Amino acid sequence: MFVCDRGPRDAPAVVLLHGLLVHHHEFARLIPRLEEDFRVLAPDLPGCGSSDRPPPEEVEDYSLPWLAGALARALCSPELGLARGRPLHIVGHSLGGAVAAILTTILNSTAGPGGAAPSVASLTLVDSSCFTMAMPLEGRLAMVPGVGSLVFTRLYRRVDLHRYFTRVFSRPELVEDEAVKVYWDQLTRAGGREAAYAMLLQLADLDAMSARFCEIRCPSLVVWGELDALIPLAHGQRLAQLIPGARLEVIAGCGHAPNEEAPAELARLLREHIARAGAD
Repeated sequence: MFVCDRGPRDAPAVVLLHGLLVHHHEFARLIPRLEEDFRVLAPDLPGCGSSDRPPPEEVEDYSLPWLAGALARALCSPELGLARGRPLHIVGHSLGGAVAAILTTILNSTAGPGGAAPSVASLTLVDSSCFTMAMPLEGRLAMVPGVGSLVFTRLYRRVDLHRYFTRVFSRPELVEDEAVKVYWDQLTRAGGREAAYAMLLQLADLDAMSARFCEIRCPSLVVWGELDALIPLAHGQRLAQLIPGARLEVIAGCGHAPNEEAPAELARLLREHIARAGAD
C-alpha cells in the first residue's frame, strides 16, 4: 500500500482516506494546510493509485470491511511507527468516509491500554458514501449484471471520467484537465478498472452501514458541501444524527469535494475539531 507521508513524524497524525476513481492526489490542496503541525498520512486504498491491485476475487471483492481491515493492518505496521495506542485523527471523503467509519470501530476495539493498534481520537466524515443513493445513468448501467462489468472495464473512457467530475464540483469550469489526466493514468493501470468496478458495486447497498455509525464513540464531525450533486445534504444530516454526539458543518456554495473546492475552510474545521477532541 502506497502512503503519502508528510509533516513531522512525531506530530499528531491525521489520516486522509480518498474516494472512488481517485487516489491521494485529491488531497493535494489540503495537505499543505495541515502538514506544518500534523503528520499527514494519505494512503492510496488497495486497488487505487500507486497501491497494489489484487484481483477482486482474492480480496473479498474490495468490500468496505476488507478495505478497512487492510488499512488497519497498514496503520499498525512498524514502518509507520503508529502502534502502542498512539491517537489518530481519521478523515474520510466520499467512499473513503464509509471505510473510515469501519476503520474507526476496528481500531478502537483493538487499541486499549497495552494494545498494539493506534486509537482513533477523532473522526471526520466529508460528503461520505454512507447510505444507498441514487445513481446517474452510467452508474446504473455499470450495475447491470453481466453487462456492467464490460461497460465499466472496457468502454469507460477518459471523457466519461471528466463528465463524472463535472458532477463532483459545484461548477463544471472547476474541473482541471491535468487532474483528470492524473486520475485516468492511474485508473487505467493493470487491474485498476477491475478494482474500481468492484468498489463501485459496494455502493449498491450501503444501508447496512447504519449499525456501524451507532458504534462510533470518538468525537465525530460531519462536513458537507451545500451543493453536493452526488450525495445530497440530507444524507449528511442523517449521518450526523446517527453518530452519537456528532456535529454537522455545511460549507456554503461547495460541491462534493470540499478538500478541493474549499481546502482552507476544511482545514480550519479539521483543526478546530482536533483541538476540541484533545481538550475533551
